[in-house]
Amino acid sequence: MDMFEYYGFFREEDSIDRLTIAETHIIEHLFDKYLPKEGRVIDTCAGFGTFAFRFAEKGYDVTAGDWIMDHVEKIKADPRSEKLRNIYCSSPRSLSQFSDGSFDVLVSLGSVYHMRTKAEREAFIKESMRVLSDDGYLVFSYMTPMAMTLGQYFNAMRTYDATERVKAYRKLATVEKSHSCDMFYGLTLEEMTDLSREYGLDIITVASTYGMLYNMVDEVEAMTEEQFEQFLQVQYKTCEDPFVSRYCMRGIFIAKKKPKEFLD
Repeated sequence: MDMFEYYGFFREEDSIDRLTIAETHIIEHLFDKYLPKEGRVIDTCAGFGTFAFRFAEKGYDVTAGDWIMDHVEKIKADPRSEKLRNIYCSSPRSLSQFSDGSFDVLVSLGSVYHMRTKAEREAFIKESMRVLSDDGYLVFSYMTPMAMTLGQYFNAMRTYDATERVKAYRKLATVEKSHSCDMFYGLTLEEMTDLSREYGLDIITVASTYGMLYNMVDEVEAMTEEQFEQFLQVQYKTCEDPFVSRYCMRGIFIAKKKPKEFLD
C-alpha cells in the first residue's frame, strides 16, 4: 500500500481519539511558545486543514497545501477556507509556485516521515529554506527509529500463523537496521542535527508530541476527565526532554533560519 492508498483507506485525519486530541494540544502549546505571533504561514502538509485554520483564526496570513487532492478538496469545502489566502495541491518538496522568501513560517506535519531517502529530505529542506524569509521558522513532524522498530515488533507478536510470524520477525530485523517500515521512515536526532547544520538552521526545540503511547489508545480513552488532564500535564512537562523526544512515536522539530551573514 502506497501513501495515497494509505490515507484514502484509513482516513487518518478523521481520527479524533484522545491521543490525537492530546497531540493537537501539545503541538499548539509548542507553537504558542516558540513561533512568532503574526506573519505569513504556509502549511505544506495541511491534511484537512486542522492547523491551517487554527493559524488563520489567530490572525496569521495562511496558505494551505497538501499533496493529496482529496485533502485539498476537503479544505476548499470547509466554510473556514475563506480565511485562507491560498489553497493548492503539490508536494512539500516542490513549491515552485511561490517566490523566494514568501513566508515567515513553514509548517509540514506528516510529510517528512514519508521521505525515506536522504535526497528526498534534503530536497524538502532546500525548498523550505528557499521560500522562507530571513529568520523564518521551519516546523516539521517526525517519527523515530524506535517507533518503527516497536511497531513492527508488535505486528510480529500479534501474528499467529507460524510461517507469517517468521516473516514478520525477519522484517523486524530489516526495520531495525534501516529505520524504515513500509512507507514510513524514522529520523534520528543526529540526522536532524546534521540537516540543520548543513542547511543553516538553528534548532529551537525537538519535542515529543505522541509519546510512547501508540499501543495505549484504549487505556487513554478509558481515563476519567481528571486522569486525562493529569496525563496532558505530564506530556507538557516532559515533551521537550531529549530522552522523551528521542524515543517517542511522533515528535516535532522547530528551527529558525540563520541570518545570511552566518551562512556566507
